[in-house]
Amino acid sequence: MTFPKPADYPFWFRLVVVVTLTLFTVNLFFFLAPTLTFFTWAAANISGNTLIGPLVGSFFGASCAFAFANYQRNRERKESEVAAGNRALFTLTQMYNELRQVQKAIVDPYRGRDDAWLNLPVGPPLSENLSFDTKEISFVMRTDAMTFAELFLEERRYRLATFMVKEHTRIALSEAWPRLEAAGIHFGDHHPMEEMKKIVGASTVRRLEVFTNGIIRNIDEDVKSITEAFTKLRATLKSIYPNRGFIDFKPIEVATSNGNPAATPTGGQTGVLGRRSKVTARIR
Repeated sequence: MTFPKPADYPFWFRLVVVVTLTLFTVNLFFFLAPTLTFFTWAAANISGNTLIGPLVGSFFGASCAFAFANYQRNRERKESEVAAGNRALFTLTQMYNELRQVQKAIVDPYRGRDDAWLNLPVGPPLSENLSFDTKEISFVMRTDAMTFAELFLEERRYRLATFMVKEHTRIALSEAWPRLEAAGIHFGDHHPMEEMKKIVGASTVRRLEVFTNGIIRNIDEDVKSITEAFTKLRATLKSIYPNRGFIDFKPIEVATSNGNPAATPTGGQTGVLGRRSKVTARIR
């Protein structure tokens, strides 16, 4: 085995090596002498006792500073996580209140009715800015990943309900009602259901039926599931920080017109299409 000779390397490589060694020698000349002088002076003038005292004091002071900084960081983290947990609980209560109002004022009076697709009231839109911060609530995942996942599932369910309410309102105000008004039909008028559907149009009627059934079913389910998610999240937060206070609320017990809990779906379609000639509708 033969080793390469310096002449075998490119000129630029040899130049870089020479410059590097030169700079190293210069640095060694300027810093080695002062360093040796310092250690020689320290050995001659500083006794063991004199040196140990400052070293111990410096070490103790640095340890205390580090411990205090670590305590402050932990305290700030805990305060931040407790605040994030309460914000998440408050967001769930806001979602519950929004959906409960729709359930009480809009869904309950028309659950199971044949004319719900036409007469389901158009109310104010649901708030669209309710959401959870994944980063700030991620500490829950370390303790209970399922509760963490359910939290964001509730957010998606709430957004779906928001979309359906918004879309139902748009179809009713921009398509169905203008056509009825153009046909001379006014509030309180009684007309056969088939006549109403013919005026509104099959496509619009079908979309209204789908969104009406979806609103009733999803809001009933969401009111129940949000309550369950709140209970699970609060229990998880209390297991992490048992001595801290967290938001609590008691949901309103809701019953449907047939006596079942509000979270029980009514079964989907209203059955309007099965009673064609004898069913009449009234605009309310």
